[in-house]
Amino acid sequence: MSQGPLMVLDSAGLWFRAFHSVPEKITGPDGAPANAVRGFCDMVSVLLEEYSPTGLVAALDREWRPDWRVELLPSYKAHRVGDDGGEDAPASLHPQVGAIREILTAAGITQASAADAEADDVLAELAARDREVLVVTGDRDLFQLASATTTVVYVGAGMRKRLAYTPEVVAERFDLPAGDDARVYADYAVLVGDASDGLPGVAGIGTKTAASLLREYADLDGIVAAAEDEGSGLSARQRTAVLEAADYLAAARGVVRLRTRGIEPEFEGDVDGRRGRVDREKLDLLGEATGQTRAIGRLEKAASVLDPA
Repeated sequence: MSQGPLMVLDSAGLWFRAFHSVPEKITGPDGAPANAVRGFCDMVSVLLEEYSPTGLVAALDREWRPDWRVELLPSYKAHRVGDDGGEDAPASLHPQVGAIREILTAAGITQASAADAEADDVLAELAARDREVLVVTGDRDLFQLASATTTVVYVGAGMRKRLAYTPEVVAERFDLPAGDDARVYADYAVLVGDASDGLPGVAGIGTKTAASLLREYADLDGIVAAAEDEGSGLSARQRTAVLEAADYLAAARGVVRLRTRGIEPEFEGDVDGRRGRVDREKLDLLGEATGQTRAIGRLEKAASVLDPA
């Protein structure tokens, strides 16, 4: 049997999307919300049914805001810190995350995380494997992972509007220089900024200007070098903006660019994402507790594509 693609999930992104897209009136027998459980199971089932991967790994945040990223850029996700110092998230989502992880374990689906790392870092390491990889996410920063062997399945506009981003699609969509991979997208993200992650971007540099500069100068280093050269093609305004943002650019690229540190994923399950032992008794109990027997059953059935050959 030939090896199919490895699918890797930005798990937190999916369960946050599920929570906000499925009504909270979806509850378990005890009245507790089960909307994220329903939505997450349904999304993963659809993905497995459509793409038929032979491996699936659910990537997790060990640290949602690692100290080393905050040291580089203190504004990183700062607006999302809750009163307790953790991530500010809906109170009714937290217990559902625990249930989702129990469901993944009972369904024999591999989970992976790494010390001092976010799921993004784990996804980057998994995407670097020598096989076809599908990265499922609603985070545009992960477009940088698109390569000859990695496709980013973007669900940021909803599952029905999901799009597959190859390097060619990334280049065309954002008017960036074409290449064998889309790593340049990380530099584009640094230039334009991202309020949701606390990245201010470079003042006066919008999407069109950022793309134009990257087409002309290839990357951030090239743009900064051009700004330092009065004889370059940059306008006086652009030179000033880039030079005034030099410290931000140096810090932010260390935050946004992935695979810049030695991340060693740790796996709960098979490292290749093949399905492990299925605990159907546990799945039945979880179905009863959450009221989501049907959604969990669909996931367990869809995951049969992951059974070892």
